[in-house]
Amino acid sequence: MSTQPDHYATLHVSPDATTREITRAYRTLLRTHHPDTRQKVDDGDTTSAADLQELHTIMQAYVVLSDPGKRAAYDRARSGIPGRAAGTPVKVRVHRHQPAASAASAEGDREQPPLSFGPTRWEPSFRIHRTPRSHS
Repeated sequence: MSTQPDHYATLHVSPDATTREITRAYRTLLRTHHPDTRQKVDDGDTTSAADLQELHTIMQAYVVLSDPGKRAAYDRARSGIPGRAAGTPVKVRVHRHQPAASAASAEGDREQPPLSFGPTRWEPSFRIHRTPRSHS
């Protein structure tokens, strides 16, 4: 059994709710449960600890579900799928190939720069390869 609270049930939204739906549900619940905006029914203007705890639960659910990163982590934990550990070491093999004697003499015996390593990055290429058009 999971010890995590069900934030979707707290805000009365489905797990596939959009950010806009989550925000709307949060604001509606906040107006209903906040001590400054709720209708007082002869309670003598007192707020019980249970009311404050419920308000805190609503606010906590919104903090998690409104942030895309926190929501994704919450959904992974909720589904039972373990996440990858950040910073897991990876073994890398580097093979250097020695230039042929003729290639080294053609370059003027320049020394090759050392290999450099860093994180793998992907950047989209915005270059468009077009064939030249002939203008008649």
